[in-house]
Amino acid sequence: MQFDKHKFKENLSARLRRQYGKDISQASFHNLYDAVSASTLEFIMEDWMQTRKTFETKPVKQMSYLSAEFLMGRALNNNLINTGFLEPVKEVLEEMGIDYATIEEQESDAGLGNGGLGRLAACFLDSLATLDYPGHGYGIRYEYGMFEQRIENGFQVEYPDNWLKHRDPWEIKRSDLAVEVEFGGRVAMKKGSNGSDVFYLEDAERVTATPFDMPIVGYGTKTVNTLRLWQATSPNGFDLQLFNDMQYHRSVEKQNDAENISRVLYPNDSGPSGKTLRLKQQYFFSSASLQDLLNAFVKEHGENFELFPEYNVIQLNDTHPVVAIPEMMRLLIDVYRLGWDEAYSIVEKTFAYTNHTILSEALEKWPIATFKELLPRVYQIIEEMHRR
Repeated sequence: MQFDKHKFKENLSARLRRQYGKDISQASFHNLYDAVSASTLEFIMEDWMQTRKTFETKPVKQMSYLSAEFLMGRALNNNLINTGFLEPVKEVLEEMGIDYATIEEQESDAGLGNGGLGRLAACFLDSLATLDYPGHGYGIRYEYGMFEQRIENGFQVEYPDNWLKHRDPWEIKRSDLAVEVEFGGRVAMKKGSNGSDVFYLEDAERVTATPFDMPIVGYGTKTVNTLRLWQATSPNGFDLQLFNDMQYHRSVEKQNDAENISRVLYPNDSGPSGKTLRLKQQYFFSSASLQDLLNAFVKEHGENFELFPEYNVIQLNDTHPVVAIPEMMRLLIDVYRLGWDEAYSIVEKTFAYTNHTILSEALEKWPIATFKELLPRVYQIIEEMHRR
């Protein structure tokens, strides 16, 4: 990508005009941050699209990194450094009477991680793009991240980290790639067209997973990989009948329950409801990510799933996404009608796992009753894997 000073100025002014109805003299510092970021993304977009096209058409093996955390830091400065645009952008802004340092400070840190696990994930994505490897991230688009810390009267007080209160100029909503994730219900069985048993869920709670894409820009290269984050919503969350009956809280109950899945990173799990929400989060983004990968594979290669491990490897970052393994079995068997042995062979060749600690408190365990109630079909598959 080449930096074009004149085009950058045009993009910046156009963004302010379209998004805020302002010119540069009227814009707030945050308006300017948004416009600078969006203008930079315009230059990145060409390489981002070309990267996707290249990796889709060439016979390359793509790595998908599933992680509950991605501690990405601020995107503007990082992307300007990686593209080599930092100094040219500073010069353009100085000519326009805008201080870059002030603009940079307007960006909130993305509330997608809080520690070493998330920083490692971010570093891996940066390195993969810099080395021109096809490696992409999958996670959750947390609305509030962890928390904002304030010290009041000498004590820490926690407030919501509302990092998305302003529109994030670095993300692109991909409603066309939304999928549905099911919770609860009961396992039912019917006979398929070839006489085999087909399992499905009845009366399950359905949650829509909508992806938001963020660019991962390699340093000094044209490769731009993708971090895909899932947002949870209810497909039919607003009950008009209940609302008209003046039962206002109940009318949005399903909507709130669904949105809670992508509300906060690491919700308190000291009680049963917290444990259920944690498990929901982990299954939600694992299932959505696998559905996305399988949909893309079928579009490109048809249902020749024996080829899936030749084109895909899935790296599980710690314990949070390990439910992806039985979920992949479920999708191959229940959705695509593969036999057990064939599905198991594919899954065995597809997944890799990194364990970061052997501390007992970090090795997650779930009450069997909770797991069976929330993920009944997945639990059946785990039992069968254990039996075999």
